[in-house]
Amino acid sequence: MQLSAPLPKVIFQPAGRQGEFPQGINLLEAARRLGVEIESICGGHQTCAKCLILVEEGNFPKFAVRSQADHLTPPSEQEQALAGRRGFAPNARLSCACQVSGDLVIHVPESSQARKQVVRKTAGIKRAMTVDPAMRLYYANLPAAEMKDHRGDWERLRDTLQSIFGLKHLHIDPAILSTLQPALATGKRAVTVTVDQNGQIVRVQPGFHDRIWGVAVDVGTTTVAMHLCDLRRGDVQAIASSMNPQVPFGEDLMSRVSYAKENPHGTQRMHEAIVNGLNELLVNVCTQVHICPDDVVDMVIVGNTTMQHLLLGVNPQELGSAPFSLVTHNALHVKARDLGIHISRGGNVYIPPCEAGHVGSDNVGVLIAEAPFAQDEQMLVIDIGTNGEILLGNRERMLSASSPTGPAFEGAQIRHGMRATPGAIERVRIDPATLTVRYKVIGSEEWRTPEESNCRNSPLQLASGICGSGIIEAIAELYMAGLLAGNGRFVEFDHPRLRVHGGKAEFILAFPDETSTGHEISVHADDIRAIQLGKAALYAGTKLLMKRLGLERVDRIVLTGGFGSYIDPQHAMILGLLPDCDLAKVQPVGNAAGDGARMMLLDKSKRAEAQWAARWLRYIEIAVEPTFQQEFVAAITIPHAVDPFPHLADYLDNCRSLWSPDREQAIAALENRGSGRRTSQKERAARRAARQRRKKQDSLLA
Repeated sequence: MQLSAPLPKVIFQPAGRQGEFPQGINLLEAARRLGVEIESICGGHQTCAKCLILVEEGNFPKFAVRSQADHLTPPSEQEQALAGRRGFAPNARLSCACQVSGDLVIHVPESSQARKQVVRKTAGIKRAMTVDPAMRLYYANLPAAEMKDHRGDWERLRDTLQSIFGLKHLHIDPAILSTLQPALATGKRAVTVTVDQNGQIVRVQPGFHDRIWGVAVDVGTTTVAMHLCDLRRGDVQAIASSMNPQVPFGEDLMSRVSYAKENPHGTQRMHEAIVNGLNELLVNVCTQVHICPDDVVDMVIVGNTTMQHLLLGVNPQELGSAPFSLVTHNALHVKARDLGIHISRGGNVYIPPCEAGHVGSDNVGVLIAEAPFAQDEQMLVIDIGTNGEILLGNRERMLSASSPTGPAFEGAQIRHGMRATPGAIERVRIDPATLTVRYKVIGSEEWRTPEESNCRNSPLQLASGICGSGIIEAIAELYMAGLLAGNGRFVEFDHPRLRVHGGKAEFILAFPDETSTGHEISVHADDIRAIQLGKAALYAGTKLLMKRLGLERVDRIVLTGGFGSYIDPQHAMILGLLPDCDLAKVQPVGNAAGDGARMMLLDKSKRAEAQWAARWLRYIEIAVEPTFQQEFVAAITIPHAVDPFPHLADYLDNCRSLWSPDREQAIAALENRGSGRRTSQKERAARRAARQRRKKQDSLLA
């Protein structure tokens, strides 16, 4: 009895998948049978070169095979010509153009993988992103029409795509049906089609194309950020941002809700403003890479619930009062053309689900980027902006909340406030002993000492205002220097930088000769109050969630958002913006909402994950919590009226030990006034003892 020859074994790396196949099987087909996704746009026409693989030669004892290049059929003239033009490596082959004749170990390079893993670094954070987009390209060469063939060109295209790529249940967007025959005529019956995850053809291009584009957008209350991505490679090709054009209608969410409610055409005006703003950003990012907005086929847009309503042209007035009812809770898939967004005619817009009345798809983007639901640690995620959004929990239980912090953190409603642009003071230091002021301005890497003479002749960037991170640090530094009491009041202290106008004090950070405007830049009592109210709202929301979970502390804090990315964690904690935590476990991560939007743009499975996560966590409406007002009032004090901050204790004691006696007396007087928390004799004695210990340690070290 004659035994049959063993079947060739093929191993695909790095997937590690292997199988035995009959001789003569196409290598690309063998990969597909094993679930190894090798990209192929041209469908085996040997034109796209996207299915390139490398043959690993030699003995592989682990797999018990000897792999050789000649275990694949020789390259055809067409493949050889393409290899010459593209400069293939000696052991590189097109998987669509060769058949298996013996054992093989095949390496599929990342560039040929249909589902890629890429790592993107944002704000110092590395994020692994899978590239498996909702849009795919397919190239097809259609047979010529014949009298005996009564099918239409759409049916010929559908049947060709099914026979070559195995695509089933295809349908075409009626709005692009008119482009099919012109594309076939221009491409001489060859076209590249873009197909979405639901099997709809959304674009037809004449000839062969291998670039496909998408954009991820974070529509914030104050700022709009857009990323243009290559959907095949996962690269961010261009970035643009702008002020939200709805700001003139109201700086915060409730102002815009009121505008929509009180003006008959308010919703339409704000809808048109954001759509026009998005179209301008599209032109910006596309111009950077020399393409047209028509080349973009997919968009993911995240935003808070008010922004989402206005983007859809829906009046957000129901969000202005309890029960804060949304027009829709779930994700939306809409045509860009229906919103007035000028991408490809058949292009899609995906808007992730919302969590609740005041926690929208932007926070779902943060959920996807940070994945606290996959952690064991008790993780606090705070997206600090005009509307603060809070996530707290781990894989066992997650809570979310929204806190109306107001626009002060982004420089609005601050006397000399401005956006984080060149000229803005972003860092501030005040020496607790000498009260020397130093600051750093965006656009300059050096710290500036205002006492420098001839400031206007200095090559350093002149200050023109102060942004959110600068105002946070300035107030925290004033507190640490003993110039500001815990109740937010300035001390009565004789110093050239402390001034009183109209019964209210201010502290001069930069004198007129140090600024580009010729006017001084100060921290005013009203600025401090605005920041106190904003930080108190955020802290109170955090505290209520901690109580719900029975937590005395959190293990890790993540700061997200454009503002959260730039604030210094220690200064934020000193101010009382954050609860006490090991500072080594407090991490700014950049625009996590935008990162989550990009992840959902590049990987369609993240959209399903977003739907699950948004429904799994529990939203807490903190504004109607019985103890919210109590927590809010306690949190107005810097850092807090009652909560301890053990991770800051030594640092704060060291700062206080450097105060002059007159400052200490002035602070004590302010803290004992009715508006501030009274300092007990026991507390004052403990502080004096701590300062004495510090001085004794310093003398021993000396």
